[in-house]
Amino acid sequence: MADELVYIGSIPDAVSVTDVGLYFNHDIEYDQWLRLMSTLQQLSTGIQFSIGDALNYGQKRYGEKYSQAMDATGYAYQSLANWSWVSNNVPISNRVAGLSWTHHRLVAHMGTEQQKQILESAKAREITITEFERELKGDKEEEPKKQLKAVEIPSGWSVDDVNKALSLISTTPIPLKEIYDAGLTKLAEEDDVKRIRYCDQCPYNQ
Repeated sequence: MADELVYIGSIPDAVSVTDVGLYFNHDIEYDQWLRLMSTLQQLSTGIQFSIGDALNYGQKRYGEKYSQAMDATGYAYQSLANWSWVSNNVPISNRVAGLSWTHHRLVAHMGTEQQKQILESAKAREITITEFERELKGDKEEEPKKQLKAVEIPSGWSVDDVNKALSLISTTPIPLKEIYDAGLTKLAEEDDVKRIRYCDQCPYNQ
């Protein structure tokens, strides 16, 4: 295969495309070289679509099966099947340059009327594949966990004293600082404050 010529799009006849690289049979003009670079870049980003399109063409034109394509490309059956399916379900008119093949795979099951609008929106927002998949599934972003606020416990306070203080704060507008300032005497005056117990295994319950 290495010595066979393959002409694709704007690749000039002077350039031989092989499975080990490019051969320049003779010099090419500067504008031809620029088109060559552009074509190679497009092939590198669109290879999955290109192979998928070629597979679908072969099926319709020749009825060729995947076994022949596997022999020709060296790719696994599942890869070829995936590329063929996406190419078949996302028409080339709906594909958006600048987005990955995976972005397109995520909308391949949708109706063709929706695909381009959704893909163009994803490109405009520069959304990642992970974010795009979550969005399509309707998953909401996890809310950030609230940071726990560290509270300094006054010296000499027991666990029950702390629980009393917390209970007072939840039922009355007494600032925590005032409870600290009042100390154990203030807490002792609140006999009706409900004591909050820890689990039965907690040693502080003794």
